[in-house]
Order: sequence, then C-alpha cells, then structure tokens
Amino acid sequence: MVEELYTPEQLNQMHQQLWQCVLEFANLSAVQERNRIARELHDSLGHALTALNFQLQTAIKLCKPDPSQAQEFLTEAHRLVAIATQEVRQSVRSLRSDTHQTQSLETLIEFLVNDFQQTTGVLPVVELNFSVAIPSHLVTPLYRMIQEALNNIRKYAIATEVQIQVCTTSTTVYLMIQDNGRGFNLEQVSTGYGLRGMQERVAVLQGHINLDSRPGAGCCITAEIPIQLPVPSLEPSLPAPLKLSAFVSEQTVLVSQRIPVKIGEWQPLDLDEWQFASSESTTLLTNM
Repeated sequence: MVEELYTPEQLNQMHQQLWQCVLEFANLSAVQERNRIARELHDSLGHALTALNFQLQTAIKLCKPDPSQAQEFLTEAHRLVAIATQEVRQSVRSLRSDTHQTQSLETLIEFLVNDFQQTTGVLPVVELNFSVAIPSHLVTPLYRMIQEALNNIRKYAIATEVQIQVCTTSTTVYLMIQDNGRGFNLEQVSTGYGLRGMQERVAVLQGHINLDSRPGAGCCITAEIPIQLPVPSLEPSLPAPLKLSAFVSEQTVLVSQRIPVKIGEWQPLDLDEWQFASSESTTLLTNM
C-alpha cells in the first residue's frame, strides 16, 4: 500500500473538495433527470396530442359535407386518445425504468411508421442496416428522435415522401430523417422544445446532430452517435503530497490512499482521530 504525507490543512481541503464534488454530482443528476422527464412528456404526449388535434380538426371540416368520412376521423381520434393514455402510463413507468429498452428499435420504428401512415396517408420508407447491434442505451433516444421528427413533419411539412435511415458501424450510429415538404428558413426557425430535446439527447450521448432545410426543399435531420459512451475521468486534483524525509515537521500526518468520506452534512475531519508524527521522532504512525 502506498503511503503519502499530508498536512492536516491539506486533509481538510481534500475532504471539502470531495464533498463539493458529491454535491455537484447530485445537483447535476437532478437537473438531468428533470430534463429527461420534460423530454419524455413532450415527445410522448406531444406526438399523440398533435395527431389527435389533426384528426379532430379534419372531422370538424367534414362534419357537414361528408358526415361518414368525418365519423372515420372521429374513430381515429378515439384511438389516439387511447394511445395518449398509454403514453402517459409509459412515461410514469419510465421514471422508474426505461420501458422502451425492452423492445427492439425495429419494432418501435414499425409502430411509428404505421401510426404516421394512418394519420397522414404517407408511408415513410425505412432503411435499416445494422452491421453492429444497436446498444440498449441508444434505443430510447433514437426512438424519441424519430418520433419527434415525424411529429414535426406531420405538423408543418405537408410532405408526400418521408425517408428514415438508421445504420451502424463498429463505432457509430448514423440516423437520417428526410422529407420533401415545404421546408423552412433555418435563420427564422424557432428552436422549439422538440428540436431542443433532440439536441439534448444527442449531446448527452456525446454525438452530433445537423438540421438542413430551405423553403420549398424539404428538411433533413442527420445525427451521429458513438456506439460506446466514453467514461469521463473522475480523478480529483489533490494537493501534491509531501515527500518523505529523515525529518518530519510537527503536525504532519501519514495517510493511505483510502480517504474516508462521510456522506451527509460536511464537517471538517476530526484530526483528533489521527495520530501525529512527532517532530522529534523519525517513526511515522497512523490510525490504520
């Protein structure tokens, strides 16, 4: 076991720094969880309610000129209410565990494509090429991004063709969602919560996302996401330890690399628990 000398002041400084790291990580986790919940509610309910609104508006317009067709749209609206209810339950369950990770991405995309066709009459063309299997931690983010893109196409694009491509290499997942709709000016578009949610999902996975569109030329969203998420280094920047010498100054303590951190309200280390080396002795003692 490697032993190094630290002064009591250095020990207290390290203790305080470690506890500050604990607080910062706890706060970061809370913020990330709130953002995740917000994205889940927007992506799940937003998709179903947008489609429901479309069906009801169409039914209202057809109520007098074509009651039978209006009834068909009302029937579809009733189905979407059931889907929205299910999405609420799934969102609540996802606060405890991610239910979409139990299904394959192919199955989830099939559901989205069929639903899009039922509400718009347009069947998206899907191309999947998985040379490497999609890791489970990427299934939900990819599903939500495709869902939000289709939702935006349904609301704004007036598209007649939609294409979805997902492929993998040994290191990267590539996603593309493209439509031939009316497009928009990138400088004038508002970064609504849907687009911001996609950007946040990709950023969390340390990937890249790009949006390309212009009026009359449709829209294309592409994303590149690493297969494996790099593990960040958590090495703390500790004060440099004192070097051993024949003379040990007063109030110097020998500690091991195993520094105890008490989880709870931070308090300075109780230095009385440690045995100090006397400046008159060359024998170093610890409380180990």
